[in-house]
Amino acid sequence: MQTLLAAIPIAGLLLCLIAIKLPVTKSGGIAFGLALIIAVAFFGITVNGLLAASGKALWLALFVSLIVWCALLLYHLVSDFGGFDVINRNITLLVKDEFPAYLLLAWLFTGFLQGIAGFGIPSVIVTPILIARGIHPVKALCASLIGHSWTITFGSMAAGFYVIQNITGIAESELAFPMWMFNTITILFAGIGVSWVYGGFKGIAKGLPYVIPVWIIMAGVQFIITYLGIFSLATLLTALAGLLVMLGLYKLRCRNAKNADGNKAAALNEGADTPEPKTLSLLQATLPYAMILILLLLFQFIPASIRNGIALSFSFPATMTTQGFAVAAENNFNPIRIFVHPAMVMILASAVACFLYKQAGVWKADIFKAALKKTVKKGIPATLALLAFGHMSLIMMDSGMMFRLAKTVADSLGGLYPLAAPYIGVLGSFLTGNNTNSNVMFGKFQQTVAQELGLSEAVMASAQSIAGGLGCAIASTLVFMAALATKQTENVSVVLKKLIPIVLIIAGIMGIVNYIYI
Repeated sequence: MQTLLAAIPIAGLLLCLIAIKLPVTKSGGIAFGLALIIAVAFFGITVNGLLAASGKALWLALFVSLIVWCALLLYHLVSDFGGFDVINRNITLLVKDEFPAYLLLAWLFTGFLQGIAGFGIPSVIVTPILIARGIHPVKALCASLIGHSWTITFGSMAAGFYVIQNITGIAESELAFPMWMFNTITILFAGIGVSWVYGGFKGIAKGLPYVIPVWIIMAGVQFIITYLGIFSLATLLTALAGLLVMLGLYKLRCRNAKNADGNKAAALNEGADTPEPKTLSLLQATLPYAMILILLLLFQFIPASIRNGIALSFSFPATMTTQGFAVAAENNFNPIRIFVHPAMVMILASAVACFLYKQAGVWKADIFKAALKKTVKKGIPATLALLAFGHMSLIMMDSGMMFRLAKTVADSLGGLYPLAAPYIGVLGSFLTGNNTNSNVMFGKFQQTVAQELGLSEAVMASAQSIAGGLGCAIASTLVFMAALATKQTENVSVVLKKLIPIVLIIAGIMGIVNYIYI
């Protein structure tokens, strides 16, 4: 009976999102209300337990929202002042052939965008570019969605990573290797998936000569970054490495082509014939993002005692339900460290961007105000969703509801559960629209199942988060947002039919690796 009651909030969330088709924030609010009622009426959570769970949810929402808001602000500053137009134009000049440009944009440039902002922005930006280059609209939308699925956990300055780490309490060093292992799988198969979307098996054959060598370098770069613990840059630097290798491979092939020199000259002439007064240079367009790299590396030289010591956090007392379910005390819960939290770096990068735009003569106060308005418009729903899902998840955890569900699942599937674990992450993102919410909703659940089965909690949490990123390729809100931006909302069902099998196959491969490794 208790298992059925504990499942009601999740079932209610499914009903609201899929059947009734309510917005994510409203669906999360209803699921939170159901969790609250059941936790009080049937699981015996006390007033102190509710206050502690709510405090943790509020603090977690603040931690992540700071990243979200600062990432959105930096993105809109660079975008609205023409920075991405400059970057896109240079990519177009560098890569003339359709397929290499398609693969580079859908698989790698989306990673660059996700490394900073995320939240649907990569597919919204890249899909129109692909369409403009002659790719069929449905193919363009599918490619940008599956292409950026490898970037999510470490994207948006590692927002998803920090959520799964904070909600499970697993040390970053323990998560680093399994996160890299699972993400390496998604990097490879996202590239293959993009190639499949282009032309089926022929597209894969055409793509593998690029995908395999680029993937090897990207896997190596991301291993080094995660080994060093610079998680905020794990997507951005990996994507940049992939872009450089891809461009190198393309230029190498062009060098052997008969018309390589002619194409190069044409590209140079095209750029020379279309000067635009008072526009950003490529250096100015990319420097705000370079500043993120520079600042994060500089912060590594600050003594660890200072870097980790200057922090703001709260402690929460131990609680117990009337039915005897105990929750341990949380000391210094989820600290916001000034020199580690990505928000500080992005604020400084945003200040650099504003200075550059004034120096370049493109600064306009109304554009700056518009960027702020767009940040608020997108940031508020993201924060509300975090609050709703955070409260739902933490109340379910601290009341014992999550433990009851996990125990039932563990008893039912036993040692086969690792095969199914990635599908839970995919489901969370499909339902809630992003990996952050998926991790908040199911991160502790996956950890508790691992505890019940005596398996590695770090590996299970990593499978949850990376699979949650994969699930963003079919997250209904992200698909609709990208479809809306390219005026093809009538194609949403077609896109989902094309992408769902790809996502399920990749999640299955992750499950097999999870089962073998664990």
